[in-house]
Amino acid sequence: MNHSLHAGRLTATSRFAVIAGKLIKYGFGSLLAQLGVSRFPWNCRRACTLSKDMTPSARLRRVIEELGPAPVKIGQLLSMRPDLIPLELCDELKGLQEDVRRERFEDVRAVVEEAYGTALENLFIEFEAEPVAAASLSQVHRARRKDTGALVAVKVQRPGIRKILAADLEIMAFLAGLANERIISLRTARLPDIVAEVHKSILRELDFTNEARSMLLFNQIFAEEPRVFAPDVHPDLARESVLVMSFVQGRRLDMFHGDPETRRDLALLGLNATVRQMLEYGFFHADPHLGNLKIVDEDKICFFDFGMCGRLTPDMRSALVDYIVALAKNDPTRVAQVAMDMAVSVPPLMDEQRFEADVMFILEGMHVPLGEVNLGRFLLDLTNLCRDYGIFLRSDYILMARALLSIEAAGRVVDPDFDSLEALRPVAARYSLRRMVPGLSDKTLLDNLEQRMDELVNLPRRITKLLDTAVAGKLSVELHQSDFGHFPDQLRLIGNRLGGALITAALIIGSTLVYISDVGPHWNGVPALGVAGFSVSGLLGVFLAWKMFRGT
Repeated sequence: MNHSLHAGRLTATSRFAVIAGKLIKYGFGSLLAQLGVSRFPWNCRRACTLSKDMTPSARLRRVIEELGPAPVKIGQLLSMRPDLIPLELCDELKGLQEDVRRERFEDVRAVVEEAYGTALENLFIEFEAEPVAAASLSQVHRARRKDTGALVAVKVQRPGIRKILAADLEIMAFLAGLANERIISLRTARLPDIVAEVHKSILRELDFTNEARSMLLFNQIFAEEPRVFAPDVHPDLARESVLVMSFVQGRRLDMFHGDPETRRDLALLGLNATVRQMLEYGFFHADPHLGNLKIVDEDKICFFDFGMCGRLTPDMRSALVDYIVALAKNDPTRVAQVAMDMAVSVPPLMDEQRFEADVMFILEGMHVPLGEVNLGRFLLDLTNLCRDYGIFLRSDYILMARALLSIEAAGRVVDPDFDSLEALRPVAARYSLRRMVPGLSDKTLLDNLEQRMDELVNLPRRITKLLDTAVAGKLSVELHQSDFGHFPDQLRLIGNRLGGALITAALIIGSTLVYISDVGPHWNGVPALGVAGFSVSGLLGVFLAWKMFRGT
């Protein structure tokens, strides 16, 4: 497999040097040496002197923080994916601090004017130079539209962030490919798949028109529920790098001091809003943490930052209903089955009984708690368990679990006694009842029979297609060699030895011809060039023999 950085991309190659320097600084140089990407392996293997008492996860977080806003965003995305990385690393990356460095107003102006093709003053009569918020990919400025006079929030992408992210993602893909090829113990981590998943999420979030569509859809979903909303988007000013929305003034949940009944009502409102998005529409805000929620007018919740949203197909929504009902009924068998139904792949020889027993163990903590009931933690523990068994879950399922965890945590900030599992029991009862009513159920017997009949009818066509592919000679079989590890290094070593031997032989033959032909200049009556050639070839021969006897 060919893993290389594009040499023509100066940004990627220079950025790689910076990243390698940070990795060496925090003790990851030996990993670079294993990958064979360092020209100076002794520098790579030197001990880390800055972080002797830090765990590898903590050291990696420090590397990401020092590399700037683009890697911070990648780290934040990975912190939401316990299916892709170990739970310990997820917890560590959740502590990543947003890059609060403010961009110069001149640079912000340039991004806005490039997006709209006109001067900033032609669009806004007011535009505050100091941002009201700054994140890893963007910052938000308060402004006032020139044509309508409306007070708006203008979300502006950081200048040059696309170029840096493109370089960092290319480097991640390069290193992931090398690690997957050369370090056998890391192959089960599926590093190239992780990079591909992160790449897809980053590309979607970099296009602010996607966020604008999500906000419009969210407000459509809750059109008849005025207590749940998102800022109104100004579609005429939506661009890839700039997003204009209504300016909403509210309070963070941790700054709200209402009476206990209002707090309990708000916590329940947030959970019900999240579950409704998932079950009824298959679309949901995937990151409803404290920073993305505000309380408005004492009894309303405003959702911000729709850069990351999840989608659930009808089958996945039906599985989620099964999931909630199974949790409410404390049914580990059904929980385990739903987890496998929602997976991309399940190992064919997996011990399902043992998996179910492990699910039963972590489910006991939900129904016989020693402390507070924590639905979100259960979902993360279940995700971690699936990864240990080689069950690879769908990305939208993971986003769903993270959304429930975040909204539960936010609910507990508002109401410390909030019990998310108890709040879900009425939802489970309602959907269980709906399944008994024809026309209302999300999973009718007729639908299941129709789906199975379609699969049976299409089976001959699929077999015929497979046979046609084989007859046409286009049927391919993918083989994976498990011991490929250091094979490229061995080939490189053999090539170097053969090249050295050929050069030595050529020097000997050339020097002999020069000596016989008596071509000048001469030294003590003998051809100097011939003597020099014999000397160099002799040294090379001795060096090659020494390397062969050492076995290196």
